[in-house]
Formats: sequence, structure tokens, C-alpha cells
Amino acid sequence: MADEWSKFVNDSRIKCKYGDKCYQKNPEHHKTYKHPPAAHENKIKHDRNKNSRMKPYQKPDRPANKITESQESELISPGDSTASTTEPLKTNINKDIYETDTRADNQETNKPRENTEVIIDQNTQFYDKTDSNKTYKDLFLVEMPQDFFQFYKCLSEEKSIDQLLKTVNLQLIGPYDLLTGKLPITENKDLYLIHWRFFYDPPEFQAVLKKKGKSEYHIGYYRDDPCSDPKFLASNDSAKDYHIQPLSDNIFGAVYSFLKNEKKSSPFLSMPCQKLMEKVSKWASEYNYTLDEYTMKMRSPVARTLHGAGIVVPFDKKTQIGYRPLAESNASLKKMFAKLESAKSQIEKDEVLSQIQPVITYASIAVDECDFGTGLELGINLFCSGIKELESSAASSLCSAYSLLNRDTFNKIVQAHLKNRRKGPDMSIFK
Repeated sequence: MADEWSKFVNDSRIKCKYGDKCYQKNPEHHKTYKHPPAAHENKIKHDRNKNSRMKPYQKPDRPANKITESQESELISPGDSTASTTEPLKTNINKDIYETDTRADNQETNKPRENTEVIIDQNTQFYDKTDSNKTYKDLFLVEMPQDFFQFYKCLSEEKSIDQLLKTVNLQLIGPYDLLTGKLPITENKDLYLIHWRFFYDPPEFQAVLKKKGKSEYHIGYYRDDPCSDPKFLASNDSAKDYHIQPLSDNIFGAVYSFLKNEKKSSPFLSMPCQKLMEKVSKWASEYNYTLDEYTMKMRSPVARTLHGAGIVVPFDKKTQIGYRPLAESNASLKKMFAKLESAKSQIEKDEVLSQIQPVITYASIAVDECDFGTGLELGINLFCSGIKELESSAASSLCSAYSLLNRDTFNKIVQAHLKNRRKGPDMSIFK
């Protein structure tokens, strides 16, 4: 037994959180997680008493991993009323455990937000302007694509970039502050992860432009994986909702789309918008960037999410490992979130939380069985709710899924964001 225990300790696999009480039979689970040497004997005892505990989640019939064209509009539609592909699964929740978790969540969410604003004064030092991705990776944990830098060169033909963009109600934000020499140096590098990060921005979404003034409309890059190039640029207006609207696969197309709509809003904007549209179009043509609109037909998401962009995770069609549907549809979850948000007493809140808890439990079991996409989908949906009581569960689901999907950068971003999640049009941390 000593030799077996030594092998267990030196095993590089992840330690199963159920230890010697693990009930999993899925071979993929045992490839990923390690178990104590006595697990097999305890499992036999456990199986004899399995009626006294919650049964493991059974996988329902799976949909195809790609969203069909008929479903494409639902991916970006604010009114997602799609029926659940699975019936809600029923189980007996351990009341004591649930109440303990709820109290812990409430204690966590009732903590005051961190005050992370940094005041700029005469002693403030700034980073030098740079287009070196090494610095962007160091500060923002991701590299910026070439069109990000090309767009700045396009704007640099004018004497004042700020004045040019002001005429069309735009401003550069986020990582562009480093490119323009406006990014202050601070010892707490976590602050750069939330610099110009709006309330509903998931870790996959990085804002680089916003509409001037009190508007919360912003444009940013969307990445499925922090180590890969962005898939597209999209917009969000956090004053309205959490929906992410795809624009283009490059920033020239995204800005062109914005200008095309903005010029219609006021006769005073028509001429400056048209002028910048012509400049953007010229550069896009010269450097082979398309101005075409990006659609979800160009993606292969395994699941819908409330924000509309969907999620892309490794999925094995043959073994059906990687993703399974949540126990509740998006439409059903939205109704629960609405009830929780409108609840006027703790009793009402607890009632809704007890309805949400099984969904969290099933997703956790799915992750244990290597369906990591299920945990990611749930985490994103809980995050999109924007409800304080669900932030702890959102963080837990997202951090677990990101770690298992080797997307640890997103893990760091969401943790920093939830510590200082703010609403409003000015998401700069430097004042």
C-alpha cells in the first residue's frame, strides 16, 4: 500500500475532489483525475449505499455540436426563448449543504468592492508608446492582432487622433492607451485587466473603442482562447444589457459598421462619418481587410450563451465528451434570474436560489465527467445575470472551466473583474 500511495502522490494528474468516494465510471474521468489507492474498495461500499445519495447526472441526448443555420439568429437575438433540449432533472438536494453554500455566497457577495481607482497627478509616470506585443502580453495577458496596430497607423495620418475620433463620437480605450502613451505605471498589474472593462464584459471580450460621453456602447475583440487571435470584433451597450453583437472579423470593418449607423443619427455627423469611412475603406483595401459583417455562420459554437456569442470548446463527436446541455434552457434561466432580481425578501431569494442550485450541481458533475464546456456555459450565464448573489457561483464555474480548458488567462481576468465590477460609462481605472 505504501508503494501505491507513493505512486498516487507523484501522479501528475489532477486530484479528484471526491477522493476515495468517487463514483465516476467514465474512463475519460479517470484519465484526467487521480484517485487514492483505496478508491476501488470504497467505491464498492459506495455503490451499495448509492440510493442514500444523489445519483450522478445522466447525459441526455446531445444536440449536434454545431449550431444550425436556423438557430443562427437565436445566437445573437436578445429575445432567446428557445425551449430546453432536456427536461429538468430532479434530485434531492442536501438542505444543510445548500444552506451553508448560500450563506457563504451571501457573505462573499456582501463584501465591499475594492477601491482600485488610481489618481493621476504630476508625479505619475507613464509607459512609453510601444507596438511590442511582449508588453501587451505582460500587462493585459493577451497579444494584440495586427489590425489593431494598422488601425492606429491609419488614424495617425491626421494631426490629432483624439480630435478626429471626437468628430464621429468615438474614443480609443483600453490597450490603445499603451499605444498612445497614456497608460500610467502602477505596481498592481491586476488593474490593467479591468482597465476599461465594462460590467457585462466576459473575459473573452476586450474593449478597445467606446462611444464618447455618457454612452456605455463599446467595441472590442472577442477571443475563444487567450492564446489565439481574436475571432471577431463585437459591440455591447452595458447600459442596456449583456448582449454581444458581432460586427466584423477586423477593426476596420467594425469601425466602418459603426460609422455607417452613426452617420444616420444626426445631420451634423454625416459628413465627418463619411470622411472617416472613406479613409477606413482605403486602408482596409490596401491591407486586405474585409469590411463585411461577421455572422455566427462563420463560427462553430457548441452551445448558446445568454450573451449571444456562444462558446467554443474541444468536443469529441464520437465519444460525446467535452460538452452536454445544461439542465435548464436559456429562457428558463432568464426567468429565474428575473425572479431573483425582483425578489423583495430573503425568503423569496432563497426560493429562487434553491431552483438554480440543481443546475449548478448538474454542471459540476458534468465537469467532473470531462464535459468542461458545460461549466463554462453555466459560468457565462451566471456572469451575464449581473446578480450579486450569483457572482460567487459564476466565479467558481468559470475558474474551474478555464483551468481545465487551459485558459488560465481568462481565469485571472474574471477574478480581477469580479473583485471590482462596476457600472457606468467611464471604466478607466485612472482618474
